[in-house]
Amino acid sequence: MKLSQFKVLLFDVYGTLVDWETGISAALQPILAGTSLESKPAALRAFEGIEADLQVRYPEMRYSELLARVHAEMETRLRGGAELPEPAGEGGSTQATVETSSTTVGSTDVGTSASAAAAVQEQPDAHTAFGQSIAAWPIFPDTIPALAYLSTRYALTVLSNVDRASFAATQRALEGPPSAQRFTFRAVYTAEDAGAYKPDPKARAYALRRIEEELGVRSDEVLVVANSVFHDVAPSRKIGLATAWIQRAGSVVGQDEIEGGKATFKFWTLGEMADAVKREVGQA
Repeated sequence: MKLSQFKVLLFDVYGTLVDWETGISAALQPILAGTSLESKPAALRAFEGIEADLQVRYPEMRYSELLARVHAEMETRLRGGAELPEPAGEGGSTQATVETSSTTVGSTDVGTSASAAAAVQEQPDAHTAFGQSIAAWPIFPDTIPALAYLSTRYALTVLSNVDRASFAATQRALEGPPSAQRFTFRAVYTAEDAGAYKPDPKARAYALRRIEEELGVRSDEVLVVANSVFHDVAPSRKIGLATAWIQRAGSVVGQDEIEGGKATFKFWTLGEMADAVKREVGQA
């Protein structure tokens, strides 16, 4: 396959275009300082386990609210000394439950322990602030120049595990102000739109259907560009989509070297991918 044969790039955003791991770990520091999760990898793995569980159990929960609940749950478990879950394996939830003094919180409850749910009510500022921290997550330095070039060759689209309001600030930061836009995303699809979080197949099926309806592009002309193997690369491969794995150095969440190595294309940065396209079309 050649990169130049595709018409649409379907991007994951957080982890691929935006350094969400740095953003998340920085926002978590106030509750992690002095704990066993103080290191960035440990904090991210704990975050990943709780987030994956809630996303599977509550696919229609808005991402900003889900993030607030993840924050409350992590704080509650750290204070109570409860064991934090390992990240979900491919194709399923962590199946984590939380023991309280009298009950085990199951899938029919709020999605967090009773004390964590109460914490969201009692201390809304800290948890809500974490849920709204998406706008502050830094953009990788190669992202904007790469997107500006790639937009001259492809229709740029997004399938992201967030809600519309949360993505809006990131979209403005990437595209630039209306008076001086660097490029535009031709279509944006979120978990809120699809009613499902990746890697649930419903999320990707929703995006592909909309791309064909709105842009007239079939799935075999779509290239999925993503950092997370668990959320994007592996499930896309399973349904026959071409994939470009952006293996950002030091990434923790959703990584799998073996599965990632099966991607159609592999690059360390989006800038490297843009350079590969330039060479392919004779513009390097």
